[in-house]
Amino acid sequence: MDIITSLKRLTVFSLTVAIALLSTIPITACNEAETERQGTVEVTATHDAEENKHLFKLSSNEISSGWTTFQFQNASGYDHFFLIWQIPEEGIKAARSANESILDHWFRGITQPFQKEFNPYIEGELEFKEFTDSLVATISGKAPWFFDPGAQTMGGPGFTAAGETSKTTVHLEPGEYIVECYVKNEEEVFHSYIGMLEHISVIDETSDIEEPEPTKTLTISSTDGIELNQPLTEGSHTIEILFKDQKTYAHLQGHNVQLVKLNNKEDEELLANLSTWMDWRQAGSLVNRAPEGATFMGGTMEMTEGGKAYFHVDLTPGDYAWIAEIPNPADHNMLKTFTIAE
Repeated sequence: MDIITSLKRLTVFSLTVAIALLSTIPITACNEAETERQGTVEVTATHDAEENKHLFKLSSNEISSGWTTFQFQNASGYDHFFLIWQIPEEGIKAARSANESILDHWFRGITQPFQKEFNPYIEGELEFKEFTDSLVATISGKAPWFFDPGAQTMGGPGFTAAGETSKTTVHLEPGEYIVECYVKNEEEVFHSYIGMLEHISVIDETSDIEEPEPTKTLTISSTDGIELNQPLTEGSHTIEILFKDQKTYAHLQGHNVQLVKLNNKEDEELLANLSTWMDWRQAGSLVNRAPEGATFMGGTMEMTEGGKAYFHVDLTPGDYAWIAEIPNPADHNMLKTFTIAE
């Protein structure tokens, strides 16, 4: 009788444990999925050769406000990035008044005019000032809110080479956002004009994702350039990137922060070619891929003064450089080479 009683008790105990364990499985999975839904957006860059389109595929076009990590997988054969623009309330109202979606309103008011005004410039028919004067006049007529009060750049994954994946975390407030890549194809057509333009809504619901804990801090400013608080080492890093200020340079844009792996950091020709390639004003610049010998690993796109992003990266031994996408970055202390030792 004692043996039978013990067996019954053991069976009841085993069933209780099994039920308890089974009950935790869906809860755990659900919690993990919820955290991923709120905290990470997976972005895939693709190229449709038949349609001649470069495209973003997002795991979600609607996200919670707060800290969001964009995991950017470049599944195409070309370099890409993921620049985030916050649309002012005036732009949202203008789209509604025009009975257009926010994406269509942006394309017709900004992307399309930019490409159409750029074509005669890059073909040598206009000087740069003539091009910019005409561009500003056109956009001011179609989407004046772009300049006043202004669409704001909020960062996003930086230049990422074909076949590579990069991760960048930014803080987004509730509102409407446009994301784009303006790398060009061989015909000097910006990718945003042929598909790489998407709309994201950030809802008024704060996620519970905490701000990342950095391993290193990098600051960038128009006065001091790129500065890192400690040397980088081999391994995984979460690099806090702080924008101490922001200004508009000769190419009409502000500074950003990119990490590139180099075949040889002493190759001055490579560094010169890389700097030229990143200036979209020049014919052949930002076309398809970085110069041979340079592989982009991500970073953060342009942010306003006081902006902060976190760049997650695994570093292996080799030569690297931090570089900003501005004309003549070395002159501004925004081309900094370094080596990760074994």
